[in-house]
Amino acid sequence: MERKKDQVYGQLKRAIMDETLPPGSRLPTEIRLARSLAVGQVTLRSALARLEAEGLVERIRSRGTFVTGRSRRRTFLLIQPDGTETLETPSRYIAAGLEEEAEKRAVTIEVCPESLFVSFSEEERRAIIRSRSISGVILETGHRHIPEKLACEVKKLGLPVVVPHGLSGDGTFGFFLLRTDEKRAFGDAYLYLAKHGHRHIASLFLRMPEENPGELRGFTPDTLRAFLKENGLASSLDSVALVPNTQEDIRRQLEIWFRSPAPPTAILCHSDRVAMRVYAVLRSLKLRVPEDVSVMGYSNYPGGQLLTPPLTTIDTRLKECARLALERLFDSGSWFGFPVAKREAFTPYALIERESVADCRNR
Repeated sequence: MERKKDQVYGQLKRAIMDETLPPGSRLPTEIRLARSLAVGQVTLRSALARLEAEGLVERIRSRGTFVTGRSRRRTFLLIQPDGTETLETPSRYIAAGLEEEAEKRAVTIEVCPESLFVSFSEEERRAIIRSRSISGVILETGHRHIPEKLACEVKKLGLPVVVPHGLSGDGTFGFFLLRTDEKRAFGDAYLYLAKHGHRHIASLFLRMPEENPGELRGFTPDTLRAFLKENGLASSLDSVALVPNTQEDIRRQLEIWFRSPAPPTAILCHSDRVAMRVYAVLRSLKLRVPEDVSVMGYSNYPGGQLLTPPLTTIDTRLKECARLALERLFDSGSWFGFPVAKREAFTPYALIERESVADCRNR
């Protein structure tokens, strides 16, 4: 739910941007303005402080608060998928990182759900760009491929566009694509487990048709088998499962693995959310983490650090993705509108060691 001070800020900003409150006009006294907006003076002052930081109003001692005109701050449009409140989507964490970084850089972020953006006519979109003085677009995809219709409508804006957490293959639209080198990051997770003596690692992937169908975090079945074999790990694809994202399907797969003559000593999971479900299934099977089996996640979503034991994972550093997206927009003069060969860069990641992985060489 939007906070009251944010609602008041948005209401006043819209009035300034569409010149309902024209440049040079004087706002009512705080007491009168707060009463007219049905808010307290503390809430109003917070909104006025943001508007002043953006250069939209000027508060002059003993004279009052005056509208100064259009913002001196840069304004970017964030288009994000519907349903960003879901814990498993990276979009909510990207948005939080953008909000945090925008405050540091004195940037205004105007947020628009994808379905709403698509529903606008081209004329309506252009009017929004003009009225809000928008100079760039952040296209957050929810880690799925960009729909072609959406890409075409965004391109018509004629603005620099950055994708903060995209997928390979999405660099064909001319947007600046930031993405994790998933193959390398997931490969590092295998090597970390191997360093702790694990040779029989079960890999639990999700079926994600909205991402790259058939890919296993950057690997194909063949390249994964070759990677495992090259690094001295069990390379049978019997230990690699691609399952729907349900607790029951995950349970069935784990039961198959742990009823086999040679059960895995470690499970590498598609994401931290999958790892959380794996923990629950292992408890029901009377298996302990990490004494009986080590577990490792991917993404570093909130909550993994609170598990017992805390979850070892690969942090895809979504806040850093957000920071880099704004950095690319500030630097758009070096790539937007030029025949740049490659508008793509890998974002950083980090392995976070916690207590869900144990050395199995002494077992």
